[in-house]
Amino acid sequence: MSDTELDRIRTAYRERDATAVTPYRWDNPGYVSYMQGVERAVLRGFASAGLRLDGARVLDVGCGSGYFLHRLREYGAGKCHGIDLLEERIEEAHRRYPSLELRTASATSIPFEDGSFDVVTQFTCLSSIVEDTARLAAAQEMRRVSSGWIVSLDMRRDSRPGHGTPTVGLDEPELKRLFGKPALLRRAPLSFPLAQLAGRHDLAARALGALPPLRSHYLGLWRAGV
Repeated sequence: MSDTELDRIRTAYRERDATAVTPYRWDNPGYVSYMQGVERAVLRGFASAGLRLDGARVLDVGCGSGYFLHRLREYGAGKCHGIDLLEERIEEAHRRYPSLELRTASATSIPFEDGSFDVVTQFTCLSSIVEDTARLAAAQEMRRVSSGWIVSLDMRRDSRPGHGTPTVGLDEPELKRLFGKPALLRRAPLSFPLAQLAGRHDLAARALGALPPLRSHYLGLWRAGV
């Protein structure tokens, strides 16, 4: 990844993290509804593809403050590692989840041996990389360190992220370019703006989320080496 792209990502996400008013907080019913939809989709995807987390060694690429990695641990994973480009996010993740193994590193140069992990995940990390070659390099690194599964949840190309950070949505051809033929690929979850509107009405949010055109991301699972 070029120094220009690294600096762009660091600057963009530091600015986002410093924003005083944000909808991405747990006292916002819309955010709670959205995150619950994400977790339901991920768990259903695991079950459909036959991915079992029991004791699995997991790496989350672009782990941020550690939330999803922490949840994977609660779902049954064993040793959980995370990397993120921003030191501040890793420090916050250490504070929140001291049992996780975390370090500052770039997705294009993952500091682990080949095949080190049973499951390698990324949650909206690759869409943050706007350089095509750097995004492909990050995906290749994820494939390199996985001996079992790769899991990706990221924005569709025609979705609207709802914040000002530059992103590149990923469509089916791009995901296949990055990771090859998926074991499972489906749209999920309900878009964040709609989750915001339906946040206090769980039945309405679930009903809307049942309609694939209203889902803003692709959830994909790949078997390593396939």
